Amino acid sequence: MYIVCIIFFYEMAQNFTKTTRRLVSSIANLNKSPYHNFRVLNGYHQTNFRNPTFVTPKRWQTNVCWRCGAHEGSPTQVFCEKCNVIQRPHELENYFKLFGLEERFDIEQQVLRNKFRQLQSLLHPDKFSNKTEEEQAISADYSSLLNKAYGTLHVPLRRAEHLLKLKGETIGESQSVDDPEFLIEIMTLNEEASVEEVGKDVGKLKKLNKKNNEQLERVSREIDLCFKSNDIEKAKENIIKFKYYTSLSSRINGTLRDLGESD
Repeated sequence: MYIVCIIFFYEMAQNFTKTTRRLVSSIANLNKSPYHNFRVLNGYHQTNFRNPTFVTPKRWQTNVCWRCGAHEGSPTQVFCEKCNVIQRPHELENYFKLFGLEERFDIEQQVLRNKFRQLQSLLHPDKFSNKTEEEQAISADYSSLLNKAYGTLHVPLRRAEHLLKLKGETIGESQSVDDPEFLIEIMTLNEEASVEEVGKDVGKLKKLNKKNNEQLERVSREIDLCFKSNDIEKAKENIIKFKYYTSLSSRINGTLRDLGESD
């Protein structure tokens, strides 16, 4: 009788071990299933979009509808062609791709503006008030991303810095230009723009503003040529110069506004 009991409990233990292994294997296979991911990891993927500190698995970085799993035709496609559900943006880092624009400094502002307005008209959160929470969250985040992207590409200095970032480059806070002639010119312009120098002379300020704007346009052309020729170091140097002229422009225009003059 004692031996029979030992055999019985031994067989139970063996069966339990086999059952446990099958269960673990089933869970592992389930996690590999794209359908399981679309259903169970739906909340995770949304969290990833709203919080960039999470890392999206590679299998999610494809043009696949989060609702029905259908493949999408275009990276800028807003709605799924099959189920007509709003899609998450496929591009979070490259703002040019987000708008379907060529990566270049010299862009057509009207084209950018039209694309922005077109996308915002489709994605405005008010249009999703009767949709699911997931769709409402996607539209709100997508709309916010578009606003940030447009603000970046619309402003020349931000656009130039964004292009640098896409090429894996940045400009440090303390980085300057090794060009004594340029630095002397900037010092002179700042002195000319000082209150002590111009006082409330609107004519002088406007003349100085025109001179500074001419420099901005010149350096802007240089930046465009640098990016087109892929001369990144020269582009960085000109972007730093552009920063100086932009700062001076803000200062002059701020003084003009204080004196009741428009930009």
